[in-house]
Amino acid sequence: MNRTLPLLVLLLMALAGRAQTHFYMDQILVQPANPTTLDEVEIDLVGNLSDGGAYIATAQADVSGGQVNITLVALSNGGITVLVPHTETIVLGQLPAGTYTIDFTDASTGILDGAPAAQHTFTVSGPEFPCDELNVAVQWAPFSDTAVMVHVQHTTVEQFDYPNFILFDAQGDTLAKETVTFFAIPQDSWHTLRLIDGATPPVGTFNGRLELWTGFTSTLACVWELPIDLCPPVGCHTIHPTLANFGGAIPIGTFNWTIADDGGVVAAGQFELTPDVQLDADTVCLPAGAYFMNVSPLAPPTGGAPTYYVAGPGLTATESRPVLWSLPVELDFPLYPYCLESPEGISDAEGQGLFTATMPGGLWVRTADGRPLGAMRLMDAQGRLVMATTANMDRHYLPVGTPGVYVLHAGGHAVKVVAGMD
Repeated sequence: MNRTLPLLVLLLMALAGRAQTHFYMDQILVQPANPTTLDEVEIDLVGNLSDGGAYIATAQADVSGGQVNITLVALSNGGITVLVPHTETIVLGQLPAGTYTIDFTDASTGILDGAPAAQHTFTVSGPEFPCDELNVAVQWAPFSDTAVMVHVQHTTVEQFDYPNFILFDAQGDTLAKETVTFFAIPQDSWHTLRLIDGATPPVGTFNGRLELWTGFTSTLACVWELPIDLCPPVGCHTIHPTLANFGGAIPIGTFNWTIADDGGVVAAGQFELTPDVQLDADTVCLPAGAYFMNVSPLAPPTGGAPTYYVAGPGLTATESRPVLWSLPVELDFPLYPYCLESPEGISDAEGQGLFTATMPGGLWVRTADGRPLGAMRLMDAQGRLVMATTANMDRHYLPVGTPGVYVLHAGGHAVKVVAGMD
């Protein structure tokens, strides 16, 4: 029996059946591989034509939302049955940010889609959507000179999983970066970015770049190029003196509180804790500056651990202090220390073009003309060097551990200052 004939017939039948499909698609390649909203996106359909007379008659795409609907029609004029490598390129142009799925419409004929399933989706990153639905504002953290905050509000359903923000200056140098603490971005949130060691944010309005990353800083989601002034608008700033019970028992009573600066008391009020209310807060509005807070009970404490602090926007807060009957424990805190709006409340250091503000444990220094302080030296009364540093901004905080009278050299001036007072 001749076994060759049946095998030949089967091969011819297979080739005849194969010839009915004119384009065997093996790969779907997106160009560029990681497109952004600024790129012209193209899709390469890579495979083989089924014979020498095969060709692509129709190749077009329609983008609707996150769906790329491709119509691909392969025809043949007949020809030798041989595989002919072929790449068909479809230009999509610039696309909004998002994830896209590639599908072939019912009008597609003459193709065999053998591309891996993973190649049927791709992502475009960029600031257009849903980034254009995010409202962002950048400013100094209210009680710190080492952190800035980003206030975010949005209504989009996009979660931005495990987000963090990074702030850059106009030269592309990193100023501040957020450590991932959020699972996603809620509709209203405040994000704290710590200053990079050695970074000096510009004074006043500067052109900055704010980036939003997701997936523990693995994917760039949004970019904003915008003018930034880290100081909030000139005027007073709302803060909340707060008393809360941090102990196991229930403190009950009335407590007087005061906030003062070097010129005296600027705000005062009372807290009241009851069996049902174990946290009380007030609201005051103060200009940027250095302040001191005290809380004293009107009667001996009845238990618990009453503790006071000052709260700001986005759940920010100062350090806390316990309320003691026998000896008041003072809380000193800065409020937007880089944003002192005028010399009010700050002593003129002998009219030498420097303004200083004494606060517990240190000294704030600012030039009168807004120029950088430059090299700074602090000398004690015997002329010994206590501290030397360089400031690239017009204001700087000097920590001074020992109270006394010093001579400060800064901004081309030499002035006598009192620093380190409790």
